[in-house]
Amino acid sequence: MKKLVLMMVGFFLITSAYAQDKAALKAQKEAEKAAKATFKKARSIYETSIPNPEFGRKETDFEKLSGALPLIESAIQSEFTNKDIDTWKTAAEIQQEYYKKEEAEVKADPDNEEKKSQLLETAQKLINYSLKYDEFVERDAKMKPEEKSQIHQKYQAIAINPALQLLQAAQNASNSDNQAELKTGAKYAESFLNILEKSNLMKDLEKSGLTKDITPEKINEWITYAKVFRAQSYYNIEGTPEEAVISAYEALMTTKYKGLAYQSLSNYYREKDKVKQNKYLKDGIEALKDDPEQKDLRTNFAFILMQNLYNGGDYSDNKESLKSAIQLIKNEFSDDENAVNAYLMEGQIAFDEKNYKVAKDIYTTAKEKYPDETRCLVMAARSAWMIAQTNGSKKPDLEEAIKLFKELEAQTPSEPEYWGESLYILYNNTQQTALANQYKKYYKGGK
Repeated sequence: MKKLVLMMVGFFLITSAYAQDKAALKAQKEAEKAAKATFKKARSIYETSIPNPEFGRKETDFEKLSGALPLIESAIQSEFTNKDIDTWKTAAEIQQEYYKKEEAEVKADPDNEEKKSQLLETAQKLINYSLKYDEFVERDAKMKPEEKSQIHQKYQAIAINPALQLLQAAQNASNSDNQAELKTGAKYAESFLNILEKSNLMKDLEKSGLTKDITPEKINEWITYAKVFRAQSYYNIEGTPEEAVISAYEALMTTKYKGLAYQSLSNYYREKDKVKQNKYLKDGIEALKDDPEQKDLRTNFAFILMQNLYNGGDYSDNKESLKSAIQLIKNEFSDDENAVNAYLMEGQIAFDEKNYKVAKDIYTTAKEKYPDETRCLVMAARSAWMIAQTNGSKKPDLEEAIKLFKELEAQTPSEPEYWGESLYILYNNTQQTALANQYKKYYKGGK
């Protein structure tokens, strides 16, 4: 008896599962039928809303077409219709009608932010639907190659203008101080780059172009701009991961904006990491060496690098790098008004190392090259005095120091702090008491 009961229970379970499967299958078929009906209705509304001379429609009936929007959105979300090529074709066609309308409205009222925002939303939908339709066309085994090519080119032309709307929005946002706008700008720039560089629809535009105005050169220019706007946005968005900022600017290093890339990254690390800042300064100097239009920027890199390496006088760990940076400026940027600092720094290194003769020679050369720069003469005179002191204060050495301090007095008569006390001591040391007395008032040790 127990065995019979168990068999009856098993039969009941099998029957129940079969009934459930049958009900689920029926529900699925009804859902599929409803989804396809929804799409057909959207398609019908679209076809009876757009201009059609046969029926006397000269303009799109947007009041009627609006009824297709929720229906086509439902179709592209449904698993029963979103794998159908016609769904994406219709979705793109509907959005194209709205894009043309909204683009004209923005042109007529360019300061209307609400309309501009709506146009960008429509532009993104039109692009996305065009990309999806193109993917289905590419995979359609029944379609002839020439037909595929024709559709591909048509939708390239349809999608390019909405894509440029994203590029313009990315540019505007990248110059904003508003964090939300910067994030939006970065998103638009990324979207534009994904469309132009990665999508099946646009993948061949860089080679073939589209029209006489939309050439491969123009496409590459737009791509470069998008990379600039993306990098600027990431740089100014608080909390952007470091690797995202670096990656964005490194993407510009093969473009005409490579100078901007190295400059931005060196600035990015200015307060964070001097070693990394110096790396980008060095790399920038090398990368820009054959670009005469960016000579000023390269010069600036060289001076910042030199100053960083000098580091307020504590350059013991990077002395050779510092000397190389100084030599670079002397060799390549000696005509710059700030190049005197390279000589002064080089002289200071020798002075700190107690190589006073070397220091004096460097300062003397700088004095002759930059006669209006008082610091050169000041340090040449001090170096000469140190030579005298380390050589036993021999009279010829002292006289040489006096000569330079007198030259300094003639050049800066109203600034006795440069020469007054020094001349008093030097004249005393050479037993020229009468001359020393003329400068006694500047002698601080006597007060």
